[in-house]
Amino acid sequence: MKNRNLLSIKKLAVLGICVSFVAGGCGKMTESSIPKLEEPVALNEAYRPVEYGTIGSIQVLMATAVSRDYCNYYSANVNISQIYVEPGDTVNVGDVLAVCDVDEAKKQLQECKDALAHENETYEISAQISDTQIKLWESQAADTDEFSTEQIEKKESTEEDYNTQIATEQENQRYDKQLHEYRVQKINEQMALYQQIVDDGTLKAAHSGLVTYTKKLTDGRSAAAYENIVIVSDTDDLVLDIKDTAINEYKYSDYDKKYVIVDGEKYDVTESQYTSEVLVLSKINNRYPDVCVESREKPFLTAGQMYPVYFEKTKADQALVVGKDSIYKEGDTRYVYVKNDEGGREKRIITTGESDENYTQVTEGLKEGELVYYNSTDQVPTKYSKYTVTRSDFDIANYGVRYSRSDAGTITETCDYEGQIVSVNVKQDDTVEKGMLLYVVDTGEGKAAITEAKNAIDSENESYAQKIADYDKQIKDLSEGGSSAEENNRQDEKPDTAYDEQQLKLNLQLLNLQKKLACADHTYQLSQLQSAYDSISAGNDGKGNISVYAKNDGKVSKVSVKAGDNVEEGSDILQITGNSTDVLLVQVKDSNSYKVYKDNIADVGERVSLELDGTTIYGSCIGFAGYGSVAQKGYINQDDKGVHITGNTDSGYGNAAFYIKLDNGIPDDLTRASAVKFSYVSFKKVVVVPTSIIHKQVNPMDKDDISYYVWKIDGDSVVKQPVILSDYTSGSNTLVLYGIDEGDEICLAS
Repeated sequence: MKNRNLLSIKKLAVLGICVSFVAGGCGKMTESSIPKLEEPVALNEAYRPVEYGTIGSIQVLMATAVSRDYCNYYSANVNISQIYVEPGDTVNVGDVLAVCDVDEAKKQLQECKDALAHENETYEISAQISDTQIKLWESQAADTDEFSTEQIEKKESTEEDYNTQIATEQENQRYDKQLHEYRVQKINEQMALYQQIVDDGTLKAAHSGLVTYTKKLTDGRSAAAYENIVIVSDTDDLVLDIKDTAINEYKYSDYDKKYVIVDGEKYDVTESQYTSEVLVLSKINNRYPDVCVESREKPFLTAGQMYPVYFEKTKADQALVVGKDSIYKEGDTRYVYVKNDEGGREKRIITTGESDENYTQVTEGLKEGELVYYNSTDQVPTKYSKYTVTRSDFDIANYGVRYSRSDAGTITETCDYEGQIVSVNVKQDDTVEKGMLLYVVDTGEGKAAITEAKNAIDSENESYAQKIADYDKQIKDLSEGGSSAEENNRQDEKPDTAYDEQQLKLNLQLLNLQKKLACADHTYQLSQLQSAYDSISAGNDGKGNISVYAKNDGKVSKVSVKAGDNVEEGSDILQITGNSTDVLLVQVKDSNSYKVYKDNIADVGERVSLELDGTTIYGSCIGFAGYGSVAQKGYINQDDKGVHITGNTDSGYGNAAFYIKLDNGIPDDLTRASAVKFSYVSFKKVVVVPTSIIHKQVNPMDKDDISYYVWKIDGDSVVKQPVILSDYTSGSNTLVLYGIDEGDEICLAS
């Protein structure tokens, strides 16, 4: 869960510069973005040995070892009745994690059934109306043969017009059929989901492991489809997550070599592959998973620790190389200056091969170990002590300054209405059971709301009655040969001719079908309005007094109102809490005593500590609360129903927060304890050197092009060695990610 910007000069996890690497006998590599030196004359003698190395480029990204997560969610919108687990609990596959309101699911299922019946009925009637309309146009088109030439010329619609209308209607029929089939498919899918919930409303663990996240019910019980209710993490299965580097931003899949350094050892890695369905869904939602890498060799990883991952692209391997700043040109001829036995310079013509930003392959003219002059405006040190590079741990701490015992299943009952509390029927420390009356609120508008819902029903009935009366009148007029019906329903009447018997029949059929469609729509709309009326009336005494009942068992831990209090919609009424746990909730917020990185929390499995009376108490992170980037994080999930993006909801704490368990339980008195300490940055066995031996170099042609180097002792020579740094220093030391390794000797200014 760390949000660390490690590798660019300014910020982030991806090194935004391209580097080349050259290697001597022990495979050392250097940074290709170091600009070549512009001055033609050195301040003192500057030579670099010819070495075997690799021409190419490298990118370094930072990965964090995290547990593999398994999301547990409902596939339809539900109301959660109760969540049975808390962060820190261990579960087995198939264990019940939560249960939803089955009655609500039954209601949703019935609504789907009603919608499906309405869709099928109205489509069938509409199809009949369309067929009848086409027959009517075909009949009217055929009648044009009986008109005189003068009459045909006066017609507003010719036979061609009818054919166009028929063709258009037939195309509409095809579209309506496809739309109908799509709607039926979607309704059936929803019905299947709700039916599954009705049959078994429990949410069961998809994988065994540690519960590390649960949805908070303090802001309501509703859960959207594919919203994470519980996340279970497999703490024995760690993956290397390159955080803040989503797969749509990753550009290194075609690099030749990919490896991670773990405790100073190199392990080849491959990226986790995502299916085409995952990629399409990610693109549609603009939410992409992180890049993750794994090694077949399965190195031992530690949760929460960070590991550099290297991506190399090779042009020439194990070639003799020299720096570009050593090569001079004379037409098509390339030459260098080589240090001779007398200490002078000898001009040597060479043949070159591949090049990258800083180095060039030499195919002829030089041998390994020869010293080649290079331009340098930097003073090569002459007085120095030797510093031998070693590997050590590198850590930067973060702190959680607020912590408290976490209570299981705390639910805040909030008021859904604006009004006045009539009575509070429970008190603090009362034990409540599902269905028990909690409080009564006078909304003042309850009666008006019921009246409004009743008026909507009456309005629908009146509107329907008027439509039916209009259809009945048109049918009667048409049957009796009324002029108004002819004008409204005949698009093309022949002057002074009798009303065609077939067209009369078709027009009557059209009106009856339209009447039937209006009846079907009315029946469905009326059922929807009646359902809304029943919902508003539930618990309402008709005078605006609404009774609210407990939705699950628990203990009243807090009562925030009393009779007579005025409340607004969303106001806290009371809290119902389960049992206390041995878990501490840790919040990360500003502190005057500690350097705090506020958008950073401990990773699951990461070790943490707490100072109490001069004794260090240890523990581990066992879960997290959604906040900020954690709450916005999307998870890609694939199951037997397809691919889904699931997400967490905000915890409501207002700060980044996570959960810990102390190894020996929570002390009786935490008032004398310090802040919870955990890692902001944590590396093991990496190259850490005194900051003073690192030198900065600015490209005179581009002031934003900044690079770093050290003076490395190579035999009798001192050479400039480019290095890649992290953004972080700890005390007087700096973490070096690339360029030097254990055993190298560096000049330390005297």
